[in-house]
Amino acid sequence: MTLFEQLGGEAAVTAVTTQFYANIQADATVSNFFNGINMADQTNKTASFLCAALGGPKAWGGRNLKEVHANMGVTNAQFTTVIGHLRSALTSAGVAADLIDQTVAVAETVRGDVVTA
Repeated sequence: MTLFEQLGGEAAVTAVTTQFYANIQADATVSNFFNGINMADQTNKTASFLCAALGGPKAWGGRNLKEVHANMGVTNAQFTTVIGHLRSALTSAGVAADLIDQTVAVAETVRGDVVTA
């Protein structure tokens, strides 16, 4: 069973992604990256990416993360903060600790593409 399936599939990943962005928007240290962004679209894109990355049935067809984040100036500390918001969203959804750790490990694989400062 894939991590995507263990987490509950697309609906569960989308719900976690929605909470993830609510957490980010409440945090002044990282919310500025999303000023002027349509958050419904952003949530859908991120949920689609996560579904694919977690072993879901659909391949990621969106933009390359390195290109998207190239000029954003995201620091390691900010990425770590965002990972904390993901962990918190997963915890709030009642996801088991081992699945949270596995999901965070998958998210960590893109640190090098997202951190540009």
